[in-house]
Amino acid sequence: MKTKLELISERARREGKCRFTSLSHLLNESFLAKCYKELKRKKAPGVDGVSVEEYGKELENNLQVLVKRMKGMKYYPQPVRRVYIPKGNGKLRPLGIPAVEDKVVQMGISKILEAIFENDFLDVSYGFRPGRSCHDALKAFDRAVMRKPVSYVIEVDIRGYYDHIDHQWLMTCLKQRISDTSLLGLIWRNLKAGVFEEGRTIKTEKGAPQGGIMSPILSNIYLHYILDLWFEKKLKKSLKGHAELIRYADDFVICCQYKREAHSILKELKDRLAKFGLEIAEEKTRVEKFGRFAKADAIKEGKKPATIELLGFTHFCSTSRNGKFIVGRRTSGKRFRNQLKEINEWLRKIRNACPLIDWWRVLRSKLTGYYQYFGVSGNYRSISNYYDKVLHIIYKWWNRRSQKRSGNWIKFQSLLGLYPLPKPRIVCSLW
Repeated sequence: MKTKLELISERARREGKCRFTSLSHLLNESFLAKCYKELKRKKAPGVDGVSVEEYGKELENNLQVLVKRMKGMKYYPQPVRRVYIPKGNGKLRPLGIPAVEDKVVQMGISKILEAIFENDFLDVSYGFRPGRSCHDALKAFDRAVMRKPVSYVIEVDIRGYYDHIDHQWLMTCLKQRISDTSLLGLIWRNLKAGVFEEGRTIKTEKGAPQGGIMSPILSNIYLHYILDLWFEKKLKKSLKGHAELIRYADDFVICCQYKREAHSILKELKDRLAKFGLEIAEEKTRVEKFGRFAKADAIKEGKKPATIELLGFTHFCSTSRNGKFIVGRRTSGKRFRNQLKEINEWLRKIRNACPLIDWWRVLRSKLTGYYQYFGVSGNYRSISNYYDKVLHIIYKWWNRRSQKRSGNWIKFQSLLGLYPLPKPRIVCSLW
């Protein structure tokens, strides 16, 4: 199956206008069995209550029945189970949890779509793509501001992007490369499966549920056609100055040379997205002067230099030790506070739920994961501050494991000597 996907990928790369007519047959039992093995085992079940482990007890029989239903066009995905997780601003983010059987099918479809469209995606896109990460997007932003004639940055936020993807337009995008009606039908049925919430099923007229396995690749395909290609192939040709798009999923910025063109781009962008059912969040979208001379100009005008929020970091104009311009960055205040709240709440719940040595091991993993993401060039002070505050949170809950205090700060330091926690470190160099 890997060879077949590689052949599809090679043909898609070689023939830019090729439309694939026969793809659904790839969703056979052996391929879906491999997709099943890639599912995470400890995820919450869907509306049917069947876990990944339970589905795998009779995997061969389940997949035989599933493939037979798909071939007979009798496969209908179950509604996704709607759950809500808290956001940093006090609001709730809706997530859709598909049934295990639907996850297996979505995994297979995602692999096929990736083999076809990955070759078409432009270099401006970094989210949910093999070999690309948030750090690559940050490096691209760093290069654009430091090496290109950039003086203004447009910070854009699409309001509820995943909830407002237009299904008809999405299918039109997919048909640019796929003419297999069986595969398109499977995708359509997954989009229209509905949402199960508060004991009833709600029809889905638009959107792709966050939490669905297909959602990342579908969202990338959607923005590839309505944003990336439009910006690179059409809009940039009408500009006199430099302009550069950097996108990670639905989070993106546009770097510009001239102020007038920056405002013009933003106006055209609003119209373009509105045509495809998307809306810009005005309160989170802005044009800011940002670049080599932005800090000096702001000081002359008696203003505070502008900052840019991107991928959990606050970017600001700074200078190196030898006086040269660089883009400085620190963990955004919002993300910093949210991460501390999560650690505090987790420790409050876990401190007496299991032996200290058990949750200490998980705590080490949490800190390591934090450094893996936020440990980038210029951000050592922020991650060091985070480490110090986490230590005080641990000390607080360590002393509240019973009515009697576990010890003082000196004893706590001795505990850290026996069971050391990962120290802050820079993992990714952006300069």
